[in-house]
Amino acid sequence: MGVVAVAQIERVYTNDAPDRAALYKLSKVTAADTLDLGPSGALADYQTVKQAAMLATTVAGTASCSVSGTVITMPAGLANDAGYLLVWGDTN
Repeated sequence: MGVVAVAQIERVYTNDAPDRAALYKLSKVTAADTLDLGPSGALADYQTVKQAAMLATTVAGTASCSVSGTVITMPAGLANDAGYLLVWGDTN
């Protein structure tokens, strides 16, 4: 369990709307790692995260992430894994 570093994240897509959907490529993440996408977080992309899911990892096709404000917690089963994170939330 740790904090996902900026070097582990690459933004692949964003729709740049106030109600934003974004896709990130993550590497070397483990279950219970956290990623803050809020103003004081890694990428400062959101004011509120509504939903997040990991896609295409070695352990699951899709897995829901826990969300609290702008902090996303990686789902169980990940161990130094890679995949995509799909996020939906508010930018204002």
